[in-house]
Amino acid sequence: MSGVYQLPGLALTVLCHIIVVWYVNEQKYSKKKFAMISCLFSVNFVFLMGYGFALGGWSTFVSYIGIVVLLIIYFCIISREGYPKKCFLFMTYFCLFSVLDNMLKLMVRLFLTGLSEAAGYYVAIVLRSIVILLVLVLYKKYVAVILKSLTDSGGKWWNMALIALLFYVAQVVVSVLNVADTMPDRYLLLTFAAISFIMCAVYGVIFSNINYMKKDVDVALVRQNIENFSNRLSALQNAEEANRRFRHDLRHHMEVIAEYAKLGDTSAILTYIGQYRNEISEVEVKQYSLNRTIDSILSVYADKAEKDGISFLARCHTPEELEVREIDLIALLGNLLENALHGCQESGMEKQRIEVYIRLLNNRLVIVCNNSCSDKLKLSGSLPEGKGIGISSILSVCQKYSGNLDYRIEHNVCTACVVLNL
Repeated sequence: MSGVYQLPGLALTVLCHIIVVWYVNEQKYSKKKFAMISCLFSVNFVFLMGYGFALGGWSTFVSYIGIVVLLIIYFCIISREGYPKKCFLFMTYFCLFSVLDNMLKLMVRLFLTGLSEAAGYYVAIVLRSIVILLVLVLYKKYVAVILKSLTDSGGKWWNMALIALLFYVAQVVVSVLNVADTMPDRYLLLTFAAISFIMCAVYGVIFSNINYMKKDVDVALVRQNIENFSNRLSALQNAEEANRRFRHDLRHHMEVIAEYAKLGDTSAILTYIGQYRNEISEVEVKQYSLNRTIDSILSVYADKAEKDGISFLARCHTPEELEVREIDLIALLGNLLENALHGCQESGMEKQRIEVYIRLLNNRLVIVCNNSCSDKLKLSGSLPEGKGIGISSILSVCQKYSGNLDYRIEHNVCTACVVLNL
């Protein structure tokens, strides 16, 4: 095959790759930088494939391998995901792309024999692009939120990436047989169909496993919710017991104050009342929010901060009811404060602080969290480098409510800003 007519097809193919990379991966860069990197990728892609088409034969296969390497590099540069999940997503996408590419080209050759070479070329490419975009729509609707809520690291992701790699290797072997023209097209089509059927069955098991991983995360959040409410209940019970004791002892306090009054010792009265007020304030349970879940989480982390000698300030202006699931609030606010607590502990600063501001504005829940942090903490784009489970959970909630998460670091203070559209 040779001819300029192939260039628009290559452009459509590379555009399909870019769309998939944009929607499947968690982006590391701004749209402008993504566009610049994508343009560089497109030029190299068209050059490699054009070179393979121009020479034909085994040169096409060599250029194809070059495209695979180029696309892997593109995935790695663009995606913020951890390497295990990144490898799984890449291998899954390229397996799908490869099997569709090979099967549709074979089907066109076998069943649309009346088409010219150029027409058959474009029929296969257009059909492949349509199927990939339809699969992408299904992915965004049913799978993306689940995947983004799971941690980036772990042996399970490597295992699933390895399974995807094995399927891809099987397809490459069949592609080599196709290039070498050692098998009739009908047998090749049947082979690809068999590989695809087995791959679909195995991926059914994989996505079932991913669903169980998601359930494990939800169970962990439920446990966290129970722990928060248990701690809150314990604090309330202690406060109620202290109040009963104060009410019981109130008569004795009044008698002491009366004796000071008889003696005319005003300073002693004021000192005694001050001591009494301080004792009451020590057992007083603060209410940070009318919303029970937010109040519980803030109370728990206020206690943790106090035990570590960290200054804790919370300002919350939210109604009693919010259009956010409790489990999502726990995942969001709990992980945000947990990260802030760890940031303070790792800062090594003498005076450490956490400040939280929560407000509902025009059907948007805005949460701003400031905390002391180490000067070693660096950002990659708008998120900390090497993000872990906590930030992945926060991002998952943000995506569910069409919101966003941004971090900023200034003068050893890390600021996280979360916006949810309710």
